[in-house]
Amino acid sequence: MSGCMNACGHHHVGNIGILGVDKNGSEWYQISLGGAQGLQASLGKVIGPSFAAADVPDVIANLIAVYVEARHPDEAFIDTVRRIGIEPFKERIYAATH
Repeated sequence: MSGCMNACGHHHVGNIGILGVDKNGSEWYQISLGGAQGLQASLGKVIGPSFAAADVPDVIANLIAVYVEARHPDEAFIDTVRRIGIEPFKERIYAATH
């Protein structure tokens, strides 16, 4: 999670990246998926419009639910994201919050 005004890279390399943004004095959060560090480094992809602070816990719960439903035994979150893409995660969280 990062709230850096200079877009520091923490959220870019997180399997689930969360970037805090200010919209008219309110806290909002942009979510990205698929970031990783190490030998298979990658930058996460923003899944869509940002979420109000109050919605973020439900967003994370829905991301985890998709992972649990779609994963293969012993498969890491990042491997599931790479295998199925971000669309199933995106569909679930935007359906649940809108």
